[in-house]
Amino acid sequence: MKAAIGIVVLVVLASGAYLIRGNVGRGGGAAFPDDVVFPVARGDLVVTITENGSLMAKNSERINFEARSSGNITHLVDEGKTVEEGEILCEMDAKELKDQLQQLELNLVQTEADLDTARTELDIQQSENAATVEKAQIALTKAQNELEKYRDGDAPKELRNLKVAIKEAETKYSQAKKKYEDSEKLREQDYINQSQVDEDKIDFERAEIQLEGAKRDLEIFEQYTRPMTMTDKDMAVRDAQREVDNAAKRAKSKLRQCQVAVESKEQRLTSLQTQLKELKDEIDKFTIRAPAPGIVIYGDPEEPWYRRRVEIGGHVWGGFPLFTIPDLRVMQVQVNVHEADINKLKEEQDATVTMDTYPGLVLHGKVTRIATIAGQAGREANEEVKEFTVGITLDELEDVKLKPGISAKAQIFIEERKNVLYIPIQCVFVEGDTHYCHVVRGDEAVRVAVTPGITNDTHIEILDGLTEGERVLLYNPSLQAGKKANGKGEQENGHMPQPAAQPSNGAPHP
Repeated sequence: MKAAIGIVVLVVLASGAYLIRGNVGRGGGAAFPDDVVFPVARGDLVVTITENGSLMAKNSERINFEARSSGNITHLVDEGKTVEEGEILCEMDAKELKDQLQQLELNLVQTEADLDTARTELDIQQSENAATVEKAQIALTKAQNELEKYRDGDAPKELRNLKVAIKEAETKYSQAKKKYEDSEKLREQDYINQSQVDEDKIDFERAEIQLEGAKRDLEIFEQYTRPMTMTDKDMAVRDAQREVDNAAKRAKSKLRQCQVAVESKEQRLTSLQTQLKELKDEIDKFTIRAPAPGIVIYGDPEEPWYRRRVEIGGHVWGGFPLFTIPDLRVMQVQVNVHEADINKLKEEQDATVTMDTYPGLVLHGKVTRIATIAGQAGREANEEVKEFTVGITLDELEDVKLKPGISAKAQIFIEERKNVLYIPIQCVFVEGDTHYCHVVRGDEAVRVAVTPGITNDTHIEILDGLTEGERVLLYNPSLQAGKKANGKGEQENGHMPQPAAQPSNGAPHP
């Protein structure tokens, strides 16, 4: 549209230049033809911005590939199809994941069996530990009783027996000694024979030996037998106590080993169960279903460069935009506006929308979104051309069923000035900071400084310098004068007056 306006301006200027040359060639200050002048008009001047864009739903359900891994598309619903909630839109090749699932299930079964075995071993070890500690405790109690029995029972008893034996031996010794002495006296008096004396002597000597033996037994018992036996009994108690301690430590160590084995198997089982759940969820994500009813659109209209991958065999990854299901109850047109015009736009500005698909249909809406960052029109856009994405929400539609994705032309109402003076843009030229135009006065074109106001695509408001009805040239006669003087005049200084800047967009409404 911008290029077309530029061509029209150049054609008008070229025609004017040709006509003025023709008149000047005949000499004598001929009048300026009507088709190269414009009478200053008064009326309403409307400023709009017109841009082409695409029709889309204001609210859409974007469906991404939510899996962590990537995959190839094996099944794909047709674009434009109306689907119900829960209907399958796309399926990915999940063979590799299913193989992993099968192996994971086998590992899970084996781990469950290992855990059962570890728990059984733990129960057995607990029972064995209790029995071992109990047995060691019984041995300690027995050793303590043996020590106590000997110290308080057997040893005193043995000591008493030895002392009694000494007393008996002393009694027998005294009796045998007296009898032997009496026998010797009787033998001296010949009351008894010598054999009787010898026999009493033997009994005496035997009693003497027995007495010495009894005393020796007591001495051995007190010096050797009782201390050694007490030492043995005490050592047995200490050995039994150590065995109790060691049994408790061994039981604790073995029990901890079994507990660690159980904990390890439980952790592995939990890990495998988590992996299994995550893997099943991942496989489920390889089947994409419609979250809501609507029409299926491939990719995301705001990121069209991804759309070409949405096909059978296409490779996609986590977060990839697969589909968009628009809410067709509220539609909007998305356009890209040049940075030179973006400050003219405000939300809630009125707009009209037309579409070649629906000839004669004019829809109304309002600006509802203005991008804050330039360059959102598309990844492949010219980096030197900065554009902002603008959304225009259409008024509620009753009988019209619009299809998202079709081309649309939006005309955004910017400003309207009532009862103002205006002329075509090509009538105004700029030199330095001065705006001027050429006013026809008699047979001459007089250069007049003007103060411009607002502009649209074709016309500009004149705030000062002109009056209604004055005739202004549609071209710059200085260009012709410069050519006649072979480059003298304004060209000598290297300054050629330029047409006033034309806005990038808008529609004339004089």
